[in-house]
Amino acid sequence: MNEQLKANGVTVRFGGLTAVSNVSFSLKAGEIVGLIGPNGAGKTTLFSSLVGLQKLSAGEIHLDGQRIDGRRPHVIAKAGMTKTFQNTALFPGMSLLDNVMTAGLLNNTLEAARTLAHECLERVGLGADAGRNVDDLTFPQKALGEVARALAIRPRILLLDEVMAALTPLEMDKVMATLRDLRDRTGLTMVVVEHHMRAIMNLSDRLLVLNFGKLIADGLPQEVSRDPRVIEAYLGSEHAQAA
Repeated sequence: MNEQLKANGVTVRFGGLTAVSNVSFSLKAGEIVGLIGPNGAGKTTLFSSLVGLQKLSAGEIHLDGQRIDGRRPHVIAKAGMTKTFQNTALFPGMSLLDNVMTAGLLNNTLEAARTLAHECLERVGLGADAGRNVDDLTFPQKALGEVARALAIRPRILLLDEVMAALTPLEMDKVMATLRDLRDRTGLTMVVVEHHMRAIMNLSDRLLVLNFGKLIADGLPQEVSRDPRVIEAYLGSEHAQAA
């Protein structure tokens, strides 16, 4: 399977602080890859650099063989990669359908964007809620609404930044099932930042682990959970005993 995304030596500095340091990894089409690490490890900064929201200090990013670092976020989105935001960023006071349509307008006419928005909401199980005001939605509905809005850009790679934050275990199970079904039906590649270890271990085909901006592990969830460096930096001895 060919590499769909390749990051090579990605580095992001803020003055004297190096938030992401020489990170290299690749993604294959259809993978669900978890990105984990302690708070401040550089996960959100890495996400932002991949989609053009944060300028690289060094390194390169290639999407389908084309170099994309340095391009504007909307150009990268059109090329096939976008992200959700750590805090739900749906526009308040608007319907769920209108929120999703805002993303569809990037590449479509108004009517085509409306049709696409309905399709994306159906994909995540929110078709019946299209006309509802987003202020009245539950946490899991808002999380899936974020996913639907991102899908309206028609990405091949979707970066999900803590879409399951504040959800109960039962709500997380529903969102995870939706994401797995979406990947299985569409072949969408996903990278997921998530602090809930049960969720990320069950959802991911592979895990990347950041600590102090450096990539310290890249492998199968079972392997990574037993890596001494990961246990020391993030998981803790209790998880190691459970594993």
